[in-house]
Amino acid sequence: MFAKLSALVSSAPSFPYQLVGEPYRTAWGGWKHFKGTSNSDGSAVSIFRTSSTNKQDPKLTSARNGVKRLRTLRHPNVLSFKDTVELDERGETVIYLVTEPVTPLLDVLQTIDMTGPARQEYVAMGLYHIAKAVSFINSDCKLIHANICMRAVVVTETLDWRLHGLDLMTEHMATGDLPLMSASWMVGAQYKPAEIAKCEWGAVQQGPPWAVDSWGLGCLMQEAFNGQEMGSMEELRNTRPIPKPVLQDYQRLLSSQPARRLNPAKLAESSVLKNKLVDTIAFLENLAVKDSSEKDLFFKRLPGAIPDLPLPVLRRKLLPMLAQALTFGGAPAVALGTILQIGSSMDEAEFTQRVVPCVSKLFTSTDRSIRRSLLENIDAYGKHLSQSVVEEQIYPNVTTGFTDSNAYLRELTLKSMLTLAPKLSQRTLSNSLLKFLAKLQVDEEAAIRANTTILLGNLAPHLSEATCKRVMLNAFTRALKDSFPPARAAGLKAMMATKQSYAAEEAAGRVIPCVAPLAVDPVSEVRHAALATLDAFLKLLQEHSAATDTAAGAADGASQQASGGVGWSAGLGSNLGWALSSFGGAKAKETATGEMSSSRTSTSAASGTTSTAFGRPPSPPRPGAQPASSPQSSSGAAPDTFGSTHSLHDADGDGWHDSDGDADVQEEDAEEVAARQRLGRLSTRNSSAQSSKPPAASSTAATTGGGMARQSGPSTSGRHIAPPKLSQDDSWAAELDNDDSWDSIDQKSAAGACVYVCVCKISAWVFLHPECPHMLCVKPSATRCEVYRHNRQWPVISGQKRQG
Repeated sequence: MFAKLSALVSSAPSFPYQLVGEPYRTAWGGWKHFKGTSNSDGSAVSIFRTSSTNKQDPKLTSARNGVKRLRTLRHPNVLSFKDTVELDERGETVIYLVTEPVTPLLDVLQTIDMTGPARQEYVAMGLYHIAKAVSFINSDCKLIHANICMRAVVVTETLDWRLHGLDLMTEHMATGDLPLMSASWMVGAQYKPAEIAKCEWGAVQQGPPWAVDSWGLGCLMQEAFNGQEMGSMEELRNTRPIPKPVLQDYQRLLSSQPARRLNPAKLAESSVLKNKLVDTIAFLENLAVKDSSEKDLFFKRLPGAIPDLPLPVLRRKLLPMLAQALTFGGAPAVALGTILQIGSSMDEAEFTQRVVPCVSKLFTSTDRSIRRSLLENIDAYGKHLSQSVVEEQIYPNVTTGFTDSNAYLRELTLKSMLTLAPKLSQRTLSNSLLKFLAKLQVDEEAAIRANTTILLGNLAPHLSEATCKRVMLNAFTRALKDSFPPARAAGLKAMMATKQSYAAEEAAGRVIPCVAPLAVDPVSEVRHAALATLDAFLKLLQEHSAATDTAAGAADGASQQASGGVGWSAGLGSNLGWALSSFGGAKAKETATGEMSSSRTSTSAASGTTSTAFGRPPSPPRPGAQPASSPQSSSGAAPDTFGSTHSLHDADGDGWHDSDGDADVQEEDAEEVAARQRLGRLSTRNSSAQSSKPPAASSTAATTGGGMARQSGPSTSGRHIAPPKLSQDDSWAAELDNDDSWDSIDQKSAAGACVYVCVCKISAWVFLHPECPHMLCVKPSATRCEVYRHNRQWPVISGQKRQG
């Protein structure tokens, strides 16, 4: 709290910038040059710092003069002033000068990747800019810089040279104690012309205002072309680094007579410092005053001049200028091609840093020519776009093209999604993009409809599984009905490209029925595509069938290994033949066991109830059948349902053996044994209940029951499907045994069929099956009675509702 109060009361100014790292190794005069950032927005700045324990130190006096001159002097080639602060720090007076972010020229020339003619072109461009700045100071402002050298020049991020170090700046005709007179000691001896070295101030005033600075410009030319600072004035005689076109002007700048020195204004206007790079930059700097014909001619020739220009200048200087010109409408749309041409030489990181921001800004333009150029060249920069840039900056502006009245822009927008869509989120794809594509699939332009289908096929890998199932097949089948043949062909090819996304049920139920009519399409391309699609999906179904068979075989093998028996799928063929022959063998077996049946009580024979032993229930009596002791029964043969005859020996060979001591009877599984025990208990109660009734009543009931069964309709065998297994739940068995409604189960004879009448709590059903001696039990359920058979390979027995 006290700290805040002291801060409010204190009148000492604060420094709202942060110094970053160590100072550069070179700086003009007594300044130290630091990198810095602004505390308000974090933007980069350059901070120059000088200090002294004496507030009246001539160094601080010159520094204050330089800050004042820089604050008031504005020129494109002079360092831009931002802020200044003078503070007392630890007993020292410190002056801070804050400017645009720059780098000392010496550091740039030593690190930049340029050699040969490209380097000379760049140095010539820099000297041209400094010459213009010196011409402005001397000729327009009548001022003398007094210390032009390499340390007085800094370089911006765009590789532009800026003049600074204005501490000694003096008015040409001023009198009195001038900064140049009082601080001439700050100028290095190698840079001093004769009149300054001899302190001939009158000669300075009598000479032209550019005389002193022309000498300094010659020194800068020597250092810039040589790439290092001068150590002595004798190095000015070395002309080997100076290009021949510039040599004559270089010598005139260094004339021993001040009046004969070359005016920097003339140097800037001459052709010695002008080349392709200088002319290109100069045209772009003055683009606003150029007419349309000049612009068109310039940008038409610019792509051919790009390979001859220094690459660092293209990336850091020319590219931002082109982007700015496009954004504000000064350049035609063809300039985008030049931007992408420059960006093609960059690596991924540099392209993202320099080109992507330019392109992102251009997408906000409403100029159709710029939008068209952006969409036509999207393949050149699309791969460098990040997901966040596409999602937040580019896609919202691109969507306007989906509804554009110009068909070509709609098509370009559609094609651009092939590059942009993989970088969109699932939410944007499902909630936005697919809605636009649904409209484009019914566009009035046939080519757009076809291309929409092609795009959907390419987008399938980038969509979620749920979205694919919801959209893709519907979209492709719609395309198959298009009147435009390429649209139909596109739908077929899209189906083939995404065939792995469809289940076998979809392939069989939806794809093939829709594709098959196109196999006779009048257009050859569509027919061939349809036939190829049919082949592909038929192969898919074949693979699915093979996989299903393999899985079923593996499951049956596991069940066989667990039960030690033959599985359903593995024994389907043999069991089917065995079941059919059992229909004929049942009569032979009934005849062979006739004596056993005749020995039972009259009540059991009349009612048709099963034996209490329940080793295997006998077949119910058939109307017109011979007694067990008849010759026909003893012959051991009887006609079966299908009209064939089988011997008793053949019937016993089908695997259906009686349970009275045959050694070859296979061991029954636990489910069958449990079912027989439950049915035995049920039949015992049923026999006890019926023994108390008169025989006549039983006979009448049997006759009535048989007639009712026939009125309800003929019974038929069901499909060959795997029947449900008996429940192993003990509670289910206890419920079955304790249910009194099961006491009404009756086995009756009805026209040669085995009739089971079930009167349960829900409804009454009659179950019929020809020659069925193997019924075991009836299980009640909420809506129906389910019949479980002795052998699980039997067809399902159909149930029919009893009338009345």
